[in-house]
Amino acid sequence: IIRDVTQRRAMERQLLQAEKLRSLGELASGVAHDFNNVLAAILGRTQLLLRLLERPTKKPERRASWIEIEKGLRIIEKAALDAAETVRRIQEFSRTRDEDRLFTTLNINEIIADAIEFTRSFWKDAAEAKGIKVRINKFDTPLPPVRGSATELREVFINMIKNAVEAMPEGGDITIQTAAQPNHVLITITDTGCGIPEEYRTKIFDPFFTTKGPQASGLGMSVSYGIINRHQGSITLESKVGEGTTFVIRLPVASSSAAEVQKRESPPQTRTASILVIDDEKDVRDMLVDILKMGGHTAVAASSGQHGLKLFAQKTFDMVITDLGMPGMSGYQVAEEIKKAKPCVPVCLVSGWQIPLTDEQRAAHGIDFVLNKPFQMQQVFEVVQKALDPHLHTVKNNSPEEPL
Repeated sequence: IIRDVTQRRAMERQLLQAEKLRSLGELASGVAHDFNNVLAAILGRTQLLLRLLERPTKKPERRASWIEIEKGLRIIEKAALDAAETVRRIQEFSRTRDEDRLFTTLNINEIIADAIEFTRSFWKDAAEAKGIKVRINKFDTPLPPVRGSATELREVFINMIKNAVEAMPEGGDITIQTAAQPNHVLITITDTGCGIPEEYRTKIFDPFFTTKGPQASGLGMSVSYGIINRHQGSITLESKVGEGTTFVIRLPVASSSAAEVQKRESPPQTRTASILVIDDEKDVRDMLVDILKMGGHTAVAASSGQHGLKLFAQKTFDMVITDLGMPGMSGYQVAEEIKKAKPCVPVCLVSGWQIPLTDEQRAAHGIDFVLNKPFQMQQVFEVVQKALDPHLHTVKNNSPEEPL
């Protein structure tokens, strides 16, 4: 008896691939959750320190130190936000995305300046430790805004700077220039390195193509190409062996109808509240308490759902903020018990899982607000303000992706 098993084997391969993706998605989600807990503590503490940092008024040397400290904290803050965006991408690996994340209005000159600072240890400190001198010359002009993801575009410029440094083993100059064109923003990045041989130029944006050996992934340029393409822009290169390489990036200018009014960080509201914070992660729990106290609120911490419910029964609270994933009792169960005892008390669920919930699902669990880790300090103030204002008190998902 002869049977055609071609279709069966094809189905088995599809099932195996689906199982691999499912397992990888679960692994990525678990790792991302742990990273989000760490990032929540880093980001929250950094923003707290920025608020507590007092500008010196007298000694010039103290003022110089203050400027350096603030600059360092700002870099940490942006790095944490970029890391959070990377983790979010990992979490979306096994999900079907219905639409791209919302782009915001950006200043390209600021994005490039950030990339230069982020890579300073690479092109300056590490290079000088090897006896190599690398200089970055930045010439920018006032630019119209573009729309896009600051994290992704920063990643492009970081890749470009690192590649330029690696192309100059004896040191040299990197020149970054920006210019405004009628409908585009033009960015050119030029190095004085060894140049790219002609046979490699057509492959430079191919995934996994690299001339750096097994230590390199070969994904940097292909990822950069994909990012620029998703921003409806273009990236090209010109190179001469022995003279250097120039990358030319063009990004479309944001239309006037799409330009956004960026929200400024508002000071904490004057109305105070008594808030119960429930989280099994001590660093996150303590950081949330400190943020709320800075906002003028009274905050009481509990390390588990059971402990939190015991405190809730003993004292009067205006709001409860609870983590989702806790041993013994989940945030869902905590919220349901809170609503059974006092339906009028708003509950905010904090999660590092990035689990999408519909308004109906949140209402069914007794959840009024959702904060995704890592959250910014302003987002905490905003959630509390809405919880205390009955006119704004509606089921709401305050995702870190929403511009504040």
